[in-house]
Amino acid sequence: MHFFRKYGRLVEIARVEVLCPAMRALVHFWDPDYQCFSFGSLDICPTMEEYGMLTEFPNNLYRIYLPLRSDKIIPELSKLLRISNLETFLEKNATGLNWRMLEIELEKKSGLEKDRLIALGIFGLVLFPSQTGVVSLEAAAAYVEYENTQIYLVAAILAETILTLNHCERTGKGAMRCCTQLLYIWMVSHIKTKKLVFNNFWWFTQRPLKLVEEEEWGDLDNQGWVDKLEGLLNSDFKWRAPWITTMKVLMSCGQRRWVSLVGITCYVSYTPALVVRQLGGMQFVPRTMRIAQFFGLFKDPIAQEVLEIIKQDYKHLVLVEI
Repeated sequence: MHFFRKYGRLVEIARVEVLCPAMRALVHFWDPDYQCFSFGSLDICPTMEEYGMLTEFPNNLYRIYLPLRSDKIIPELSKLLRISNLETFLEKNATGLNWRMLEIELEKKSGLEKDRLIALGIFGLVLFPSQTGVVSLEAAAAYVEYENTQIYLVAAILAETILTLNHCERTGKGAMRCCTQLLYIWMVSHIKTKKLVFNNFWWFTQRPLKLVEEEEWGDLDNQGWVDKLEGLLNSDFKWRAPWITTMKVLMSCGQRRWVSLVGITCYVSYTPALVVRQLGGMQFVPRTMRIAQFFGLFKDPIAQEVLEIIKQDYKHLVLVEI
């Protein structure tokens, strides 16, 4: 029971079958300069608050995630999983752990150790996917940090989503290395349907979502979804997801006019003020100077210096109640 209290919502999200043509079409509307989807004059993007409600992670939404030192990942994870030879599970390039080998170990485990291995799989294969069948060391580090500190990881999930959308839109290729299930759930929440299924907060875990996909959307290909999403300019668009409740919204942090997000591989920016109407607020045109330029991978030389600045920024948050 403890496992499902802690990870039940993530298990349900992992089971969602994503319509791949819909995801490919969605990339077509991503604007990397403003870090949002643009449908004509409409700007929209996932927010920390929306992802927070969908995932139901516990504790403070705005505690910043800082990546674990690379030399500590395997020792710390080995303690949690109680696998003494965990380094032998590493891929040849040592960038991640082989999930098939971990699955064999899973069959031998029980109780808390088994629960932790399943949770590691959710982190490495669903929330922060990398190569097929591999749990990246970055995803493993995020899992260790969550187990040890209960740090909220919504900002990290959102950061990696923005990173992969930027890459796919700019290069026109590449797999989406982010939680596509969560992005898909968020997307369909903003499309009006004849069946009022989205008002039920657990709608995506039940048959109603399948009925909408089959009866209202049909078997759309990539271009069919592009056409449908372009139609969001009409009354088929819902600004506010029906499961959104009154909340405080993070608008900016530190001296910046936007929010710095720290992922598991990068830091990146996003501008909630650009899409505050999604959360029930009054929309205005914010200052967005230098948004796209605020980006870096942790392997970059200046990354640690920037992370320290972001850490200080998160001590001065601007929250607005909506």
